[in-house]
Amino acid sequence: MSIQYVRTMKINYGNKLYSTEFNKLSGALADKGVYLTDSYSSIDTKNYGFVPITERTTVYGIVIDDETQFTVDYRSDAKIIVAGLEDLHPDIEYNEVETITTTKKWAEPEGHTLSFGIDLDGEIQNFGTWGLNHISYSNGANMYVYLDNDYSGMVLRFRVVWEQENVQRKEAIEDAMVETVLNDMGKIQKVVESRLKLKKFGFNVDEVAIDCHFDAKTESRSECTPDIIKQVREARRGN
Repeated sequence: MSIQYVRTMKINYGNKLYSTEFNKLSGALADKGVYLTDSYSSIDTKNYGFVPITERTTVYGIVIDDETQFTVDYRSDAKIIVAGLEDLHPDIEYNEVETITTTKKWAEPEGHTLSFGIDLDGEIQNFGTWGLNHISYSNGANMYVYLDNDYSGMVLRFRVVWEQENVQRKEAIEDAMVETVLNDMGKIQKVVESRLKLKKFGFNVDEVAIDCHFDAKTESRSECTPDIIKQVREARRGN
């Protein structure tokens, strides 16, 4: 049976954004080629930023003597009213009125998975198929990246998965799951932080909390060494 090694890195930047502000952040990231989506979707760049939103609403008018007396929201209600009043008003009927309005709003991202339109060392997998919004590497490692905006704050989260047939040495694990992905982590971190620290969002990207650990399929866990955490802190500076 194969062994799955998992490395999780969380960088917490602090406060959660309100939904509209998070939508604005999504648009700002998209301008730099980093897209908030879900695990299942392909990327359509037209769905990010300040975009036109078309909304359709339908009401049903109760018409007597060719004049609309009032409206209801559901066809079923209109049918009941017409049936109930047709003895008093033989010419009663209902009509359907659709209103189409277009306004511009900040597009809401479909999820918290990050996909990319920037150059990375790994191969970007952003097809519309389950599980393929990630970055793959020639050594078999896969990296999944998320930007979570919830009760715990604004968290950039990396999840590196490496499956092997046999137990691997510590050095091999760190090479595959730290060194191989480090440059891409730095590039992604740099882009995300360049948007977070904009005045309109106001995040301090230097004073951050970093949580890092390794897990194996056997449910054993080992904490990342201070040296690994230091590498992550410094990776953005080399990009």
